[in-house]
Amino acid sequence: MALQWTSTLSVGVPEIDAQHQELFRRVDRLLDAMLHHDRSEAEPLLDFLRAFVVDHFAAEERVMAELGYPGAAPHAEEHRRFAAALREVDQEFLAAGPTADLVLRLEQQTVAWLRDHVYSTDVALGRFVHARQAASGRAAC
Repeated sequence: MALQWTSTLSVGVPEIDAQHQELFRRVDRLLDAMLHHDRSEAEPLLDFLRAFVVDHFAAEERVMAELGYPGAAPHAEEHRRFAAALREVDQEFLAAGPTADLVLRLEQQTVAWLRDHVYSTDVALGRFVHARQAASGRAAC
């Protein structure tokens, strides 16, 4: 996979970092399966993402609220947009199964999410968290 989680992507909150790492692992499985023309990873990834958008987004938004993160509103809006796009793919999956088009769209959306949100928006949150931690002398939230 071209996109991999590294410590440079750490937000500084163990729960969030672990969730990100699992997301990268799940997307990697989908990409590996796609290389072998195997659509079987689409359903497990969708199952995972259904819970991820609830649990992970709530965790990030809780941290942002607790720390008074100034970029919280646009960050949360990105969460809402991804969740809405995921619902559309999920509805299509429920109606037609893992078609080639659906699997490709799922791959494109999740990779774009990793590239655009985790590598950028979440890294910005991480810089804020790390600065707060350094200022207060704490290790992690």
